[in-house]
Amino acid sequence: MSKTRIIEAVKNLDLPTTKELLKVKPSLLTVRNHQGRNLLHLACSAKCKELKVPETTASRMVNFLLDCGMDIEEEGLSGRDPCKPIWFAVCLGRNLTVVKLLIKRGAKPTGLYAAGWWEDIKILDVLIRAGTPIDVVVGVTPFLACWCWRKYEAAKFLALQGANVNYQDPRNGKTALHYGIEREFDPALLKWLVKHGASADIEDHDGVTARSKASRKRKKQFLKALE
Repeated sequence: MSKTRIIEAVKNLDLPTTKELLKVKPSLLTVRNHQGRNLLHLACSAKCKELKVPETTASRMVNFLLDCGMDIEEEGLSGRDPCKPIWFAVCLGRNLTVVKLLIKRGAKPTGLYAAGWWEDIKILDVLIRAGTPIDVVVGVTPFLACWCWRKYEAAKFLALQGANVNYQDPRNGKTALHYGIEREFDPALLKWLVKHGASADIEDHDGVTARSKASRKRKKQFLKALE
């Protein structure tokens, strides 16, 4: 029962109850839920908007758990993938205040893909300023992932921060322009990308360029966008 109670207390950001339970039974600090997440992961995952509390409520819980000795880099599962507390704050909690706190307390800044998915420009900015590699590769770079997810504002922000707009997908050699032409993204977006350094003349693994792809389109605005 006490395990269930402390998990619920942390999820609900009920700091007084959490403190009381740990005072009575300190070993509860090591509990994990059925998904393999510890108390710090749960605190970072708390959705303050749904709980109708300010972001600082979560930061107080996170601070307390760290002060109790919880590892700021200990991994928990998100599906089958191990992720660190800051990822939970970026992807699930979507809490800028907690992200800043974790970085201040020494967490390695990660989570560009998650922040990009949510198009959370403020968190993207904090992570980049804290030193996370902008062109880190997990399959593809965050920029190319956001572009292909049609998260255009996030993709544009990453490009403006120095992301490689000519990065080629290792699987097929395609760039953002290749994908943009194939999927018929708004020509204005393609034009913006060219203006910010994207080359239409890079060959994919089949020797095909974005420009040659565009030339085969019946709609000539795609080719014009690459000029």
